[in-house]
Amino acid sequence: MLSTVFSLVPVAAAAAMSTVPISVMLLILLSPEPRRGALPFLFGSVAGSVVVVGLATIGLRSLPVARPWKQDQAVAVMALLLGLFLIGYAVFLFARGRRANGAGLEKITQRFRTARSWEFTALGLGLNLRPKALLLAVTAGALISVQNPSAVQQTFLVVVYAAAAQSTIIFPITAWLKSPERARVRLAAAYSWLQRNGRGVTAAVMLALGILLAGYGLVQFL
Repeated sequence: MLSTVFSLVPVAAAAAMSTVPISVMLLILLSPEPRRGALPFLFGSVAGSVVVVGLATIGLRSLPVARPWKQDQAVAVMALLLGLFLIGYAVFLFARGRRANGAGLEKITQRFRTARSWEFTALGLGLNLRPKALLLAVTAGALISVQNPSAVQQTFLVVVYAAAAQSTIIFPITAWLKSPERARVRLAAAYSWLQRNGRGVTAAVMLALGILLAGYGLVQFL
């Protein structure tokens, strides 16, 4: 099972480095009434990740198809495919360059001022249905299912992945809950930095992870 945890780390890292949920989380914490939205958004984000990965794992385990590869080969194929996707995604981000979306962010900020708690939960859940998030969740589910774990092990692996994938949401909100005023200054600085550099950092991380995963997959077939 430890090998499965290690294989999930790059996938969870790719999910955690997504700037969309991080930006939304920062906007919630910097809004006039952050307590109304922070915890519901956190719950929706984590619960959504657990549900999507759990369903992917159960679905892939129940597929009535022959397995043409051994476990190590299956992991290598998935690593190669995910690596190629991340490399392509990184190239796409680099090609787009820096593009600020101040008008869109202002609309989101205005909406947060009147949104109810359940809407923040729904937002957290919905962000797990983005194409990139779904692909990474399905990949994580495949990595878990190919090891054919017990029900307890499967649950543990799904929760571990969800916690790691949502770590960039969990830790800032936890820090804010401990000391709202102190955290607010750092969160504001983080938000400004993210708007300037977020896309470039995400692209660089995706490229590095993509090369690592694709290289690992190729090595297994040499």
